[in-house]
Amino acid sequence: MKRLFIFASIAAVLVGLHAPARAANEIQPGLWQDTETGTANGKTMPPKVSTSCVTPAEAKDIAKQAQEELQKSLKEQAQQCSKMSVRENGNTITFEMKCGEPKQATLEALSVITFLSPQHTTSTTKTEMTLMGHTLASTVTTDSKWISATCKK
Repeated sequence: MKRLFIFASIAAVLVGLHAPARAANEIQPGLWQDTETGTANGKTMPPKVSTSCVTPAEAKDIAKQAQEELQKSLKEQAQQCSKMSVRENGNTITFEMKCGEPKQATLEALSVITFLSPQHTTSTTKTEMTLMGHTLASTVTTDSKWISATCKK
């Protein structure tokens, strides 16, 4: 059960990698609104709207920040990952990972963030988690828009 929790945490980190950013991988700091839509095992999930605060320190390099978060989440299970990569290409960052043991639990994930402007990004994250023969496949698309330079406290 602990292994499932760790893999679910990793998947949550990947879905959370929709952090708003702009083409030089420099994020517009401030308050952002994220609208998530998606499917889980072919069934439509209700849309989810949330806000997130991006600090100036986090704003400097989204790829580096995301990679550090991923490594922190994987600390206990890193040796079980056959693939963990972050690639930047133009206005996109792609995160890929494959972790686990086929007889117990596996997680495969692909997340692509596209920078449309300094105040607007989109991302799509596809995950497939298998535990004891049961598979959960999901696709989450996030549309992130900058709201203001200051975050509500």
